[in-house]
Amino acid sequence: MDKAIIFGIYNFVSFHMGSTLLNKGLEVIGLHIGEAPFLEEKRLEVGRNANFKEISISQLDAYREDDTAKTTLIISLYDLYILNTETILQKQTVTSLEQYIEKNKNLTDIIFILPIQLLISNEAQALRTFIEHAIAWRKKNRFYYLPAIYGPWQPSMFTFQQALMAKRDDSVIRASKREWTGDILFVDDAVEAILASSENSDAVDNMNFLIESGKENYWVQCAEQLKLDKVIIEGVQSEQLEIDKTIKRVTVKRVTPFNNSIEEQIEIVKRLI
Repeated sequence: MDKAIIFGIYNFVSFHMGSTLLNKGLEVIGLHIGEAPFLEEKRLEVGRNANFKEISISQLDAYREDDTAKTTLIISLYDLYILNTETILQKQTVTSLEQYIEKNKNLTDIIFILPIQLLISNEAQALRTFIEHAIAWRKKNRFYYLPAIYGPWQPSMFTFQQALMAKRDDSVIRASKREWTGDILFVDDAVEAILASSENSDAVDNMNFLIESGKENYWVQCAEQLKLDKVIIEGVQSEQLEIDKTIKRVTVKRVTPFNNSIEEQIEIVKRLI
């Protein structure tokens, strides 16, 4: 990968993916869609980097790469699922992406970041329909499924973010049914695992990967370190999965200690409040 176009650049996982690539010295085109939590703060954080450029979905039709750099399109449907904003994937959005891909032949790879729930249920039909369209684009697709993710800029529908906020304003924790708690990953660990896997995987199209911590009941372990009430923990625990053998399981190279990584999230909460 020489360059990346990131769909929904200011959403949670997408934003960390873009920041990581910028820190590695790559050029990043951020495709901004809809609204995103903490939008202006995130713009300030990446806007100073000379390798970053933001465009809107309406500008995508006219945008064309002039160089021959190998470009990867990164689409986090995970973020849309967690934020419950799949309606962004309307016909106009899909058509714009298709036209861009058709005009830019050097864009050969697409990385999809997906919620693990797509492996076990028939919900989120809009996401499934979009994936079917994407497969028809006949590119080298990689599909990465994620459990719960935490870290700086975590959206408020996640239990851990709500717990951190509740310690400051006594708000009520209302767990989202869209947060899968069978496992959890620090966002930077997940992003590094996705990038390493995409660089090392062979040329077979439409490969599927499950990124995991390798630790048993890790979400529960982290929740206990955060001193979450046992009633809350028991109320949000997800059922264990039976993963299809066609899904390649990828354990993150390192699990950042929870006490260290949650401090980064706490600092952002303090800053915002």
